[in-house]
Amino acid sequence: MHSVWYFYHDAGVLSIMNITRLCTHIATLGPVGYFGASGTVATILALPLVYLLHAQFSQPFTYFLATAVLYFMSVIIVKKALHHIKRHNDPSEIVIDEVVGCIVAFWGIILMPKSIVVGVIFFRTLDIIKFGWVKRAESWANAWGVMGDDLVAALITNVILRMLF
Repeated sequence: MHSVWYFYHDAGVLSIMNITRLCTHIATLGPVGYFGASGTVATILALPLVYLLHAQFSQPFTYFLATAVLYFMSVIIVKKALHHIKRHNDPSEIVIDEVVGCIVAFWGIILMPKSIVVGVIFFRTLDIIKFGWVKRAESWANAWGVMGDDLVAALITNVILRMLF
């Protein structure tokens, strides 16, 4: 009856609580979400993934599709993690949003040291300051708001990078 809410493995049933903990662990990137400047650390740690996605998906459309799938999967993970963390307005320990934001920021951008440094600085600045559209996106409900402000900051960063590079 509740098989949708449980995952089965050899030793028995992995409970909903364990799934929530697993999602929290993923959303915080393990201990990274508990570091000082965790969003910036997560953004920097996301750069190898950006390189990997650029190498794997050389066409902008396939990169976009992979990023969209990752974004929606991350929303589900963050939604579960918020149940464990018990705060719904962008807890600083959830950093998967910075990872996905970093990936979006570099969509279709030629990766070179200058573009990467400028992109990280713009993305983090927009995410930290949260003005205008970024602030408005943060007010979206629950996981959508946690992920949304970073998505908007990343899209603005992407437009700036396209103009500069």
